[in-house]
Amino acid sequence: MPATTTTLAQRLSVFLRAGLVRQIPSRWQQIQGTVEMAPYVASLDATEERWYRGALLGHPVLRQPLILSQVGIDHLRIGSGLGAKLESVCRHLQLTHHRGMPVFDLQVIQTHPGGLEVLRLSLEASLAEATPKARRQNRVARLILPRASVYYERFLGTAGWIARAERLDYPEPPEEGSRFPSEFFSLAGFLNHCAAAFPASLDELPLHAVLAHLARLAGRRARERRRQG
Repeated sequence: MPATTTTLAQRLSVFLRAGLVRQIPSRWQQIQGTVEMAPYVASLDATEERWYRGALLGHPVLRQPLILSQVGIDHLRIGSGLGAKLESVCRHLQLTHHRGMPVFDLQVIQTHPGGLEVLRLSLEASLAEATPKARRQNRVARLILPRASVYYERFLGTAGWIARAERLDYPEPPEEGSRFPSEFFSLAGFLNHCAAAFPASLDELPLHAVLAHLARLAGRRARERRRQG
């Protein structure tokens, strides 16, 4: 088994053991899934916009540069997110109010050893304003999320999102009021979709056929919107 596959299997071991990830997709399969998912991620479907209202920089156009300045280039990653640093994903979660439980990001964090505990400690420090770093981060967060502390509390406690993630108690999109397709709502769902829906390699196709295929994938969300009227 190639080293890259071994490493990925190790990262995903918690989901493989639980049967949540059935097969690890190839690199090309992940690229195809990323192209298909990108328009959904770039839309407002994933976020709970009402939580940003009243903040100085709450508008999507204003908040994105600020989030980028805090998270770094990892904020622009689309796809599995497995290449992002743990700190980047945690900071992204603290500055982005998702529509319901942020299953995808929590699962990415769960692939890092001790990742959920790192997130828990960061949120607890922010709520307590326990350190100068936490106080600085809170000042930034309030420019985007006027009720950031209420959002952070949803992650904590025995019934909070982190505890649910530790129990692998992950909901489906309708349970969270999300309009995201189920295959893009979680990391496990995304990987399963990539492995099942796409060819493992596009090497045998001519370039124009590859580009046409990717364009069709990128247009999925637009086609669905037209069908919905």
